[in-house]
Amino acid sequence: MAGLEYAFVHAKYTIPVAILLTVLLQPFKTSVDNYKITYLLIIAITAATPWDSYLLTNKVWTYPEHAIIGITLWKIPFEEYFFFAVQTYITSLICILAGKSIIPTAFLPTLPITPSSPSIEEANLKLQKKKHLVQNDYKRLRRIGLFGAIFIASLITIGVKLVQSGGQVPRKNVLIPILLPTGYLWFVDSLALKKGTWVINPEKSFGIKLWKYLDIEEALFFLMSNILITFGQLAFDHTLAVINGFPEIFNFAIPSWPSLFIMIRGLGISVRNYTPRRVSNLRDAILKLQNKSRSFSLASSVFEGRLRIDLVLLYAFCRNADDLIDEAENREEAQKALVKLSDALSNTFSYRRSEKSTFKIQNKLKPPISMLYNLPEEMASSLEMLPIEALPIKPIQGLLEGFGMDLQFPSSDEKENKTMPGGEFPIKTESDLKRYGYCVAGTVAELLLHLVFHHSPTKNIAKKERAEIIQAGVNMGIALQYINISRDIAKDALIGRCYIPSDWLAEYNLTPAMVVENPDRPEVRILRRRLLRNAMEIYYQNRGAIEKLPTHGGARKGVRGAVENYVEIGRVLLERDGEMPIRNDETVSKSRRLWVFVKALCA
Repeated sequence: MAGLEYAFVHAKYTIPVAILLTVLLQPFKTSVDNYKITYLLIIAITAATPWDSYLLTNKVWTYPEHAIIGITLWKIPFEEYFFFAVQTYITSLICILAGKSIIPTAFLPTLPITPSSPSIEEANLKLQKKKHLVQNDYKRLRRIGLFGAIFIASLITIGVKLVQSGGQVPRKNVLIPILLPTGYLWFVDSLALKKGTWVINPEKSFGIKLWKYLDIEEALFFLMSNILITFGQLAFDHTLAVINGFPEIFNFAIPSWPSLFIMIRGLGISVRNYTPRRVSNLRDAILKLQNKSRSFSLASSVFEGRLRIDLVLLYAFCRNADDLIDEAENREEAQKALVKLSDALSNTFSYRRSEKSTFKIQNKLKPPISMLYNLPEEMASSLEMLPIEALPIKPIQGLLEGFGMDLQFPSSDEKENKTMPGGEFPIKTESDLKRYGYCVAGTVAELLLHLVFHHSPTKNIAKKERAEIIQAGVNMGIALQYINISRDIAKDALIGRCYIPSDWLAEYNLTPAMVVENPDRPEVRILRRRLLRNAMEIYYQNRGAIEKLPTHGGARKGVRGAVENYVEIGRVLLERDGEMPIRNDETVSKSRRLWVFVKALCA
């Protein structure tokens, strides 16, 4: 039957791969991914049509009439157009999948901050001069009739330059989407050439073969086209990284499908206009996230744009604040650090909200106000990068209150002196436990949801409903903290802490000091089950609110994935009731965590 041979190649080799990659990426896929793929498909088909039509007109390659369905446009078979699209689609999906673990803004190049750096006006003037020179160059190129060839060569050069300008983009993000589909398409093309589905004209070929049935021209075509597609994806990523990474330049909400004007503007921003401190702090925040929280690190791959960046910066602040207190030499130093941080927080909020000029590029050489309070550089930087314009201060103050509750536990000196009566521990009642859960986890959930609503263009959520969703998020945070406490009973005991309420322990004639001395008691396991049941009850009561979250920025998927991933720890603890894990990574295996996460995204 006519058209079977050409169609058979796609039906057997390219379409199944496209479907498989779509299924693999679908849970992680965002509106921005669809945006990049759509525009790149348009570009690829538009660019490929003229030269492929030229090749067929000049019989550089041909195909038997019986091998196609018969529909052609500019002498190009319908199946060839389909191949333009499917190759671009497959390579783009691989590129997107490979890049899910990174935030492109963190890989932007930066210049050192020096007083001799040119002003914004000078940089813009240079940019305008460059644009003028480029326009003149194009006029000369048109006069000599080589515009097409030079333009294509320029695109490749720009692509290489953009990849190189990223500086530290992982090699896998470039090599995998180039080499993997290239190797596969070499294999498929060899089969088609062997069968005669399409034929390279030997008179217009170098006669060099990569192997028996694959001409060097075909091999280079697939390699170069996949390089162009990958560079195209990276060029989109580069531009979006600039647009989303510098709200002081693009001080407006970025839509899921940015206009061509916004993209061109983002591409034209000079590296001299980037904010080096923001890029550097984002890199540090990502590293902190990857090292400290596997659950949220995995979930962050679903969030997109500015929401993802702000969530990572929020996490870094919370983690740095926790480390500032926990890593103090003694309780007195920890309390001093807490007071410093509290003062810096209040003053930074006040300053940033009254002096909007802080966000202007002209002031990027100004030291962070938080540095004036003698905070460690990492802590000061994370406070300075906190997206204060989108956050209320009360939950952050609540977080610091939770750190203060941790400082109420007996110090190492008190433990050595055996002065550890149960009343000295701060978690005396279930009410204290709930308050602590709110302070160290509910507040974080509250802040996260404020960022979600801040970055969402959704206007149809009533103020009352929004407040109810945020409260449900706070409750969910408390539930997750209960799970965290249940997991770390033995680990906390090593540092002299017991978060099980003293009045619960009293029911079994135990004190917190006895749990610290020996956490592996049958009574403690019973109380752990009680705490886990409370956590699961709160979880089931509030998880419905997740489905009311906006979908913009991957918010709903990301929150659902993060929550389910953490709740799985509780489920595993209930399954392994006879064990008392101390190491965090012993609780849930990586494979199970990934499976739960993917199921949550597909729900």
